[in-house]
Amino acid sequence: MARDPVPCVNHPDTPTRLSCAVCDDPICPRCVRSSAVGQRCPTCAKPARAVAARGKPAHYARAVAAGLAVAVGGGLVAGVIGFGSLILSGVTGFGVGRAVRWGTRGQSQPPFPNLAVGVAVAGLAVAFVALFGTPVPQRGLLPLGYLVAGFLAYRGVVS
Repeated sequence: MARDPVPCVNHPDTPTRLSCAVCDDPICPRCVRSSAVGQRCPTCAKPARAVAARGKPAHYARAVAAGLAVAVGGGLVAGVIGFGSLILSGVTGFGVGRAVRWGTRGQSQPPFPNLAVGVAVAGLAVAFVALFGTPVPQRGLLPLGYLVAGFLAYRGVVS
């Protein structure tokens, strides 16, 4: 048996026989959002906040550019000086984290801490390849610099 038309929740001047599969509110064809489990109203069709993308493309570009600049510069300094390379790698990592946070305009939620770790490790690898011809130099404690820089890059974003 067909239902009588009722006014749409969002457009009271539009009669409809459709209803949301979740909340059962009457919705007109302008409001309906199709999903895998039926028709939904705009409110019920919104993705969960955790699913929504974080940051804008400009944030990612600025964060990667700033982080790479700090990582490559710090990696070159750590590679040339050699002495205190773990400390310099740590300072570089924290600097990368702060640069990524600056590039994202203060955002510290995922995926930005992980982005900072990747940028720190990649920047150190570029610097080590430029200095030694290999991303894993056999000079002192430089290979451990990746771990220190990655950890402090993460902390630089979230702190």
